[in-house]
Amino acid sequence: MWIKGKIYYNKEITEGCINFDRKIKDIRKDCRPDIMFPDYTVIFPGSIDIHVHTRGLELSYKETVTSATSEAVYGGITTIFDMPNTKPVLNNSKTILEKFREFENYSRCDYGLYSGVTTDKTVENLPIAGYKVFPEDLDKKEELQFVFNSIKLKILHPELPLSTNQFRNLRSLWQELASLYLVKGHFHITHATNIETIRLAKSLGFTTDFTPHHLIVNGEKDCLSKVNPPIRDFTERRKLLNALFEADTVVSDHAPHSNKEKSLPYELCSPGIAGISFTTPFIYSLAKKGIISYNRAVELLAENPAKIIGLTKYGEIKEGNVANFTIVDFSKNWKYHTEYTKVVETPLDYYPLDISIYSTIVEGKIAYDGNEVYPIRGVNAIESSKSEF
Repeated sequence: MWIKGKIYYNKEITEGCINFDRKIKDIRKDCRPDIMFPDYTVIFPGSIDIHVHTRGLELSYKETVTSATSEAVYGGITTIFDMPNTKPVLNNSKTILEKFREFENYSRCDYGLYSGVTTDKTVENLPIAGYKVFPEDLDKKEELQFVFNSIKLKILHPELPLSTNQFRNLRSLWQELASLYLVKGHFHITHATNIETIRLAKSLGFTTDFTPHHLIVNGEKDCLSKVNPPIRDFTERRKLLNALFEADTVVSDHAPHSNKEKSLPYELCSPGIAGISFTTPFIYSLAKKGIISYNRAVELLAENPAKIIGLTKYGEIKEGNVANFTIVDFSKNWKYHTEYTKVVETPLDYYPLDISIYSTIVEGKIAYDGNEVYPIRGVNAIESSKSEF
């Protein structure tokens, strides 16, 4: 298939054509295209979200692989990486293979999985993206040592174990910072809530990310805005704006819960915000406003997450790479709302955005056309990036 339009290629936006099946075969200046994209759109590398909770398995009442990945492509995300704190927990070969089968059958975009901390040595041989270390895992000496010894990527939720056993107003910044000294090796620090965490992590040799909701949600006021780690005060959120220039990538930490769970009293309701479709329009809106450059937007959404995970065939439009594209409409302003996730209300609802997603292409197929999500099948990005298909 040939597509033609404005393309983000070699760090510039230029007119051109791309020929592809599942991978990009040719890029040239002119062609007779099968699809001609309008002048007000730009074809960017497919966005990658390395921190998502699709739930599924016994938590399918919260979200399913189908609903989560449909929401992903609606938001321009072409590849997601799923966290292991589902039910059952993904910390052994049996449950990980079960979750892989769920993705193989139902994912609308490319995907990857993290294992939880474990001593199951067979997990290391599976095509996982790495391991997720939660605060409570920092007390598990044997399991943590096994994970430390792995060459695979480790993702740290940066809070101390005691953070999960105290009132939320006591989950202070120092606990987030202190947790960084408890890990070593190939670590990525996720959903940093303040700029000090990002700067300390980078000084220790770790990569970092932040979420839009830790930037723009006006504090933790109710169950809708309750999330772990907690949203900080105005001063810390304002300083966190520096993450747009200093962090390695941006993630959604898409964490869906049922309406019933979010309707419980504040002390009991489940923490989490479901915003997987918000991240890409938010970042490209900032680029359109001139707050960040388009190069920086692509770094945050595609290039850097691919490098962090080790996806050699993702994150850039070039010959031989996977044909994953996010096509952005720069003519349409709108107010954010979810569409395909089971979550019907978020604290990001009605946030004004300056761009919209015109189309999303995954594995050379149209996954979202601006109106509808199609039942294409994504693949395991870890395996795909290593194979010469």
